[in-house]
Amino acid sequence: MDTPIEFPDPQLAVRDLLRVVLANDDLGENATVSTRGIPGADESRSFPYIQVRSDGSFRDARLNGRATVRVLVYHEDEGKSQALALRAEARLLAASSDKVRGCSPVTGPLPPIGGDPDTGDPLSYFTITARLRPRQL
Repeated sequence: MDTPIEFPDPQLAVRDLLRVVLANDDLGENATVSTRGIPGADESRSFPYIQVRSDGSFRDARLNGRATVRVLVYHEDEGKSQALALRAEARLLAASSDKVRGCSPVTGPLPPIGGDPDTGDPLSYFTITARLRPRQL
């Protein structure tokens, strides 16, 4: 009987990695990093805010698991959201953890064009491929 293998939830794995790599970074140390949408009413939102979303995960028989992950970066203005997105992507591309082997760029960071379509908040985003570490059950 083959040993079952699973991969971590990519949203949680990338969220946790981002929290670590931005913890002592001058641009990202006060950022909230979450898998949830930006909370609060328009006038009470706290910036910077980073939302991590998975666009789907994939695996093959050779213990390779990967996921496409979108990272949305909200800040007080367009320049700050773009600067933090650039920094977050750079940190992710250079990092790994017990759940993430590494990351590769896909798109972006894309500068905001009119902000978030739902809230109007300044937004920049990028997409990566996270290579996930397998775990034996």
